[in-house]
Amino acid sequence: MPALEFPNHNVRLLQELGTRLLDNRKPATPSDLFARELLVGFFDTCMHAGLDRVLAELAEVHAELDLTDRATLADHPKLHEALVVQLDAINIDSGGPRAAKPRQLADCLVAALGLTLVDEPDRTITLDDAVRRDVAAAMASVVDDELATPPPPRMDARNVEREVPKIREIIVTKARELCEPQYLGSFEKIVAQLDDRAMRMIKQPKVPLDASQGIQLALHQARNVVYGRIAGAAIDRAKEKLAQVHPEAAARIDLPVTLKLTPRDVAILRVCDARVPKMPKEVVDSLVSSVSELSHIAWRVAERPVRAYAASQTFAVGELIEHPKFGRGEVLSLMANRIDVEFSDGKHTLVHVPLRK
Repeated sequence: MPALEFPNHNVRLLQELGTRLLDNRKPATPSDLFARELLVGFFDTCMHAGLDRVLAELAEVHAELDLTDRATLADHPKLHEALVVQLDAINIDSGGPRAAKPRQLADCLVAALGLTLVDEPDRTITLDDAVRRDVAAAMASVVDDELATPPPPRMDARNVEREVPKIREIIVTKARELCEPQYLGSFEKIVAQLDDRAMRMIKQPKVPLDASQGIQLALHQARNVVYGRIAGAAIDRAKEKLAQVHPEAAARIDLPVTLKLTPRDVAILRVCDARVPKMPKEVVDSLVSSVSELSHIAWRVAERPVRAYAASQTFAVGELIEHPKFGRGEVLSLMANRIDVEFSDGKHTLVHVPLRK
């Protein structure tokens, strides 16, 4: 059987998965149920990290797996049983430091799935942080326009309604298109209870269960379509900006990470995740982080100037100073002729000349 390689630096993602599941796990949960949750989480982790190659190689070894259905991994008899054996061996409910459990769960997944941890070559492209700011600004120019809340209306007799972000109506319109005809009668009741961004229900109206589930599915699909479109347009704008500085870095955005999924695909997948707040700043931050990580782009932060400390000098909050005894530190606060400075060994109070008003 060929080795199923898993990048060593992505083991932290398996540990983070273990942490999340442990936080929600009830004591004495049967190993077979927890194993299923871990396998579902492993599938999602691979998709959100561009590791579709790992899933494809698993499918080559285990023909029953369907790369479009994570349940086939969670319910695979051989893999599920192997993970249960691993979980029983570590006995999650036994004593021992809780901090060690996520690592143990990651080890269980690696062993049960027959993964071989490998170190990948460093392909990092390092660019100035000014480029990152330009990339973020390019993305924000799209996202801010799409997700912005209109200014408050004039409160007069003709216009007293509260304005809401236009994204709400866009999502609702798309969901209405996707909703099955037999549920349209309940659609408006559900929509009336959505928040300003059509992300959460404020109150659950009285509608048949099947209608509620069908409408929620349509809303979920609509959100993914709409936010996928916005994210794609934002990435296009950022790619144009990046190409002006480093064409290779820009090209990586649409090259496969491991098999088929590209940094663009994964960035969109991540931003559509319900755990990402759908506010402009959070969406841009998610996109910049994802594209940078998956395209192997690092940002060179400009070095801050460091001033030699002298009691005869005037300092400001945020400045870095070099002290002959305490070393390098950052000014935290000012108090008349004194400054609080954070050094590696803790906070120290020093004197300086206050700024004359």
